[in-house]
Amino acid sequence: MTGTSALHGPHRIAQVDRGIRNPCLEQVWAVLPRLLALFDANEIASTFGMGDRFHWGWKLIDFGNGTFQGAAHGLARLVAGNALPDFLGEHAAIERIDAMFHGASQLGRGNGSMEEAFPYESSFCVTALVAYDLVSAIELLDSRISAAKRREYLDVVRPMIEFLHYADEYHAFISNHLATAVAALLKWHALTGENGEQRGLEFLERILREQSSEGWFREYEGADPGYQSLCLYYLADVDRLRPDLRIAEPLRKSIQFLWHFAHPDGSFGGLYGSRNTRFYYPGGLAWLGRKIPEAAALTGLMMPAICDHRTVTLDTMDAPNLIPMFNAYCWAATLDPVGDAPPLPCQRSEAFRVHFEHAGLIVDNGPEHYTVISTSKGGVCSHFVKNAGASLDPGALAQTSDGVLYSTQSHAADNVVEMRPDGVVVTAPMARVNLPRPGPFQFLILRLLNLTLMRSLMISNWIKQFLVRWLITGKTTSGSRLRRFIRFGAELEIRDEWETNPDQLTRLPAPKTFSVMHMASQGYWQRQDTQ
Repeated sequence: MTGTSALHGPHRIAQVDRGIRNPCLEQVWAVLPRLLALFDANEIASTFGMGDRFHWGWKLIDFGNGTFQGAAHGLARLVAGNALPDFLGEHAAIERIDAMFHGASQLGRGNGSMEEAFPYESSFCVTALVAYDLVSAIELLDSRISAAKRREYLDVVRPMIEFLHYADEYHAFISNHLATAVAALLKWHALTGENGEQRGLEFLERILREQSSEGWFREYEGADPGYQSLCLYYLADVDRLRPDLRIAEPLRKSIQFLWHFAHPDGSFGGLYGSRNTRFYYPGGLAWLGRKIPEAAALTGLMMPAICDHRTVTLDTMDAPNLIPMFNAYCWAATLDPVGDAPPLPCQRSEAFRVHFEHAGLIVDNGPEHYTVISTSKGGVCSHFVKNAGASLDPGALAQTSDGVLYSTQSHAADNVVEMRPDGVVVTAPMARVNLPRPGPFQFLILRLLNLTLMRSLMISNWIKQFLVRWLITGKTTSGSRLRRFIRFGAELEIRDEWETNPDQLTRLPAPKTFSVMHMASQGYWQRQDTQ
């Protein structure tokens, strides 16, 4: 099957059965008024159709975040799936989509790029994201728009695609960003026949080359279940569009890793991931569930969890992450429910243990418990007693005599790990806790750089690399090392002792939870946080 014919295949989108409770659709309808209110509806304003209220409404920032324009994708899915709520008719929805395309055309820079964090950013990720979402909207609207309107919309996206042909992301290896570009470029080629396929395949080959033999896709320094569900959202659409690329097996392997990180209480992911995220993007996994049993099992557990807020959900998203999650929920909302599926690892009664050595993750299951341990993070533990409660041990925390904090929680692939029949011993260095917060002077310097040197892609990429090392991947370790003994079982036992402590660090009682790294997408609320 060619990419073009896949656009119009019989599985393109389902019509929603409004008589069946659909947790994703309920969430979509609940947040839709807030989402629509983000966009400037003043047709005489230069910002008409833009979705960043901090820019056009509050006027507190001097650029517009392009991510919001991608909401055209989710709205188009609702239109195509006959899934609009009573308060939004099809004609009104298409008018809103049209305004979003107009806003995107005004936000694009001369090199075709879009921005997220600062002016003249030339963001590879956000440009790819908006391009993907807009071409997806064009695909989904299909016969509902005229040929002239289709050409107009394609002209809005074309500069973004041209930018993706020479731009790249150098500050870190982030699989979900590359997957966005793959989906955008391949779908552009399928819609137009223009260049895009070769560049998209280059990015796809890079993702698959970096895929671990354990199945996970790399996010910065390792595996992160939350962002892996987002990566699968984009790659699932690539598989739908281009089954001839035969990526079903890498996707299956990815999901066979991922399903270990759905928990008995309905939560997903967490502090043990490389990016600390615990959100779940349902769209790609719901689609893949029709042919990959493990994806069907994940979907079967997570849909009730979404309904009960036992996982991070769409309605908890702040504005910067709202749009991608909204679009993923819209896809899941317009898919038929999955059928029978095997039990998830956390649902099994037999005892087993899996050690993902490259990811630095151990999963231990028993009749009464389910435990996930990160050896790469000094023995961070998420422990679940089935049909009871959950507990988190975020690692060891200590301080110097002058109050500087250190912890074992920082990611370190070279921690010493000793597996034992009844547990594991992890020896990790104490790394300085780095949670900087910029002040007015730092913002002034950044803006001066944005408007001058950082308009060069090469210099901008160099500065981004510096920022990632400063905020995320760079570690300042002390000479002190801590050994953590963990004994598996329903009554999980954890004991810490110093291996060396030349810095005379003083152990502190660990808070209920804490994080030692910058990651904007961590910490969204779920029901268990207030129980």
